[in-house]
Amino acid sequence: DDYLKEFGDKIEFNYKAYEPKVDVLERIKDLLEKKNEKLKIVALGADWCPDCNRNVPRMIKNIKTIKSNNIDLRILYGIMVNALHKPGETIWHKKRSPPEALDPKFDLKKIPTFYFFNGNDDLIGIIVENPKWESTLEDDILEILENKLYPTD
Repeated sequence: DDYLKEFGDKIEFNYKAYEPKVDVLERIKDLLEKKNEKLKIVALGADWCPDCNRNVPRMIKNIKTIKSNNIDLRILYGIMVNALHKPGETIWHKKRSPPEALDPKFDLKKIPTFYFFNGNDDLIGIIVENPKWESTLEDDILEILENKLYPTD
């Protein structure tokens, strides 16, 4: 809610306009409850980024629609590009971006990036910029969870 208030009309419009696949969200919720698993999502982005303005509100709507105490979404915004970066250096501005943007653990290349962690804080999946072709964020979340909670190997 703070995110929606802080970043204005375009964000709120994208939030309200998005119609998530409720059946997929129910499967995500059931999967987490069945395995008694926690899911932590960290979203890195910026208000100047069109993909962030589209996908972060969609992620928020997905999580709010699921209504589960097993999911924690954190949004880290304010990432700035360093237009004067040299080859081999990070493109993110070192002083104006949140420290996570520069943390090698995150290895941030594009925004938005959604990082998915299990209850033990193990990284279990990443969505970079947009869902896969002809997919949705909720489809990709379900795929991440199914692959990690019910591996076929």
